[in-house]
Amino acid sequence: MLVCEDAIGYRMLISRWLEDAGVEVVGEATSWEEAERMAAELTPDAVIADLWMPTLDIDALQRLRAAVPDAALVSLSGLSADEAEKLVGSTGAIDLFLSKRQPPAEIVESLRSFVRSRLAVD
Repeated sequence: MLVCEDAIGYRMLISRWLEDAGVEVVGEATSWEEAERMAAELTPDAVIADLWMPTLDIDALQRLRAAVPDAALVSLSGLSADEAEKLVGSTGAIDLFLSKRQPPAEIVESLRSFVRSRLAVD
């Protein structure tokens, strides 16, 4: 999993939660540009990205999707999952919407379940 989050503390937490749950974190990006570059280089099975790094950039989100068309692309936002989906769902770039408001264990389990099911299908 590639973790894309500009807030260092939250990026470290996400990576730690994932690693503690047995999910391999292959890299951490702090900007849209870095996320695109790392995704293309690392070709992760999944990418989890904050929608605001530090601003919402729909074009960058779509470029990230294009960089890893076969990867699961997950939004993790300060908005509720429903709010985030209403905001960028029409782009078709995001496969799963999660909210930073959810408990950590719920975020990690949602990610693991989603990625596992996606990899089994693909």
